[in-house]
Amino acid sequence: MKLYYAPGVCSMAAHIVAAEAGIPLDLRRVDIRSEPHRVEDGRDLKSISVKGVVPVLELDDGRILTEGVAILLYLADLKPEAMLAPAQDSFERYRLQEWLTFISSELHKSFSPWLFHPEYGAQAADVARERLKPRFDVLEAILPITIISSATVSASPMPIASRS
Repeated sequence: MKLYYAPGVCSMAAHIVAAEAGIPLDLRRVDIRSEPHRVEDGRDLKSISVKGVVPVLELDDGRILTEGVAILLYLADLKPEAMLAPAQDSFERYRLQEWLTFISSELHKSFSPWLFHPEYGAQAADVARERLKPRFDVLEAILPITIISSATVSASPMPIASRS
């Protein structure tokens, strides 16, 4: 499988999950600062995925999977023995999807314009900080409880998926 990624951005999560599960990936670096986004071999990323953004997972049979949450769950499901995601038929699985979606839609999309476009200036950064604060408040309220609960109640490696 090939993972099209950019260093230091959300596409690295798929690389981390694959490494944790022992899944070999052929890594293809993408320059997301160029327009269009270019794969290290010079191709436009849109020639691989019409969305033209990372992450992109190209399966060995040529099928393409995009969007971080879908890729993370797909990789976790390839190696269930790695225990990177709860069982597919469990409520905890939906809890994991809930938190992955919250992170990708509420956190990532709130700060990415400011983080990746410094030309927008200090006002954009201030607006982003204000929008992010309530979202981080949610994480701050739940995360310590989740980690303590998970560490003391079970040996689950998925602390964030165990609590709403």
